[in-house]
Amino acid sequence: MKLKDLVRPKPNEQILLIVRESLVPKSGKLFLFAVWFLVPFFFLYPLFRMGTIGSVIFTALVVSGIFLFWKTFRLWSHTLFVVTDYRLIDIDQRGFFDRVVTETTFDHIDEVSYRMQGMMSAVFGYGTITVRLHGEAADIVFESVRKPSRVQNLLNDLRKTIHA
Repeated sequence: MKLKDLVRPKPNEQILLIVRESLVPKSGKLFLFAVWFLVPFFFLYPLFRMGTIGSVIFTALVVSGIFLFWKTFRLWSHTLFVVTDYRLIDIDQRGFFDRVVTETTFDHIDEVSYRMQGMMSAVFGYGTITVRLHGEAADIVFESVRKPSRVQNLLNDLRKTIHA
């Protein structure tokens, strides 16, 4: 699915920034799925000597490894944080048929903060952005953002231009 299918800009609206989650926190899971896919090839000969059962086991492991890797990649690629010159859009792809889209304008934002927690976060430079909204609206939280200070500065600058 393309970005234009996920985000439909309004007339005269420009997309300023598109942020995806960092792949670093997902690297362990992706490595596990890659190993899951590759291990059957090391046991190719013994599995095929088992006949039909071995072929079924080999095929099941390879296909499930490809599927799990693809599923993780698809969920990552369809989870976005989009900043335009008018609004902020948070697209959370939680499953194949489960997507939550949260949208707000800059005049509804009270505060933008970020948190970098842990050694991996500090070494690889990713953190969690939290956008606090007016009233009873739930906060927008986007995790594993690369260079979160850059995103925070952009959002605060856009808030200032709206309030000026």
